[in-house]
Amino acid sequence: MIRSMTGFGRGQAAAGQFVVKVEARSVNNRNLRIIWRLPERLQGMETDLEQIAREFLLRGAVSVAVALDDLSGDTGYTLDLPAIQHYRDALRDAGEQAPLAVLLTLPGAVRRKSAEETPPELAAAVRDALRAAMRELVASRTREGDFIWKDMLARCKAIGEIVDRVEGRAPAVVEEYRKRLGERLARLLQGSGSPLAEEDFRREVALFADRCDITEEVTRLRSHIALMEKAGAVTEAYGRKLEFLMQEMFREANTMASKSSDSAIVHDVLDVKAEIEKLREQALNVE
Repeated sequence: MIRSMTGFGRGQAAAGQFVVKVEARSVNNRNLRIIWRLPERLQGMETDLEQIAREFLLRGAVSVAVALDDLSGDTGYTLDLPAIQHYRDALRDAGEQAPLAVLLTLPGAVRRKSAEETPPELAAAVRDALRAAMRELVASRTREGDFIWKDMLARCKAIGEIVDRVEGRAPAVVEEYRKRLGERLARLLQGSGSPLAEEDFRREVALFADRCDITEEVTRLRSHIALMEKAGAVTEAYGRKLEFLMQEMFREANTMASKSSDSAIVHDVLDVKAEIEKLREQALNVE
């Protein structure tokens, strides 16, 4: 089943005094790009969390916001006692003293806890909350992908019906040209005494039929439609393949239009191109 790149997911996990809430939103993007908004004390986990998110997603611009409630009152900062003692000793050697409040304002006296100092139960809760959010995001993208897929199937069906009409019209175009050419030549040769060269006439009709033959384009277009219709059963990301198919379908439609001098076929091919353009817009939404 194809998946959209647009979706929303939310996850939550608790561990001891910690409650972690994660919200993930995604929109279209040619590649996977994840923007993280982490509490300061969790920023050391970004690489680890990035790997988890990439297990679920392949394309899209994703924004992940992590909120942390710490009921223990832990601020995520710690005193660097060796640094404070160093400042105190240095001031004493210089014959000076300073209260602790002043020492705490000096660089390095207070530092943020490193990722290694993040309690294991908190790190586990963050990962669990992220996975829950990713699962919900994927489910959301899958539901949206189902709507997209139904629309794409309907447009493929419409294109197939138009192509059938064009193919059915093509032989009549050659026959109409044969009649018009015969009538025109008959008028031109009337009273001239010159007979109509049947061999030249047939050669001209054959050349016209060859120039406007769209059998190859119709066959390839139907082949692309068949590949499109199989996309609903794929398990891997299919968006880029769909975009390529759209390009190929558009190329075949352009060739059909350039080969045809029949207004009815040209109008039908314009309708095909309009449907392909709508398919291409939808393909840009697919992961």
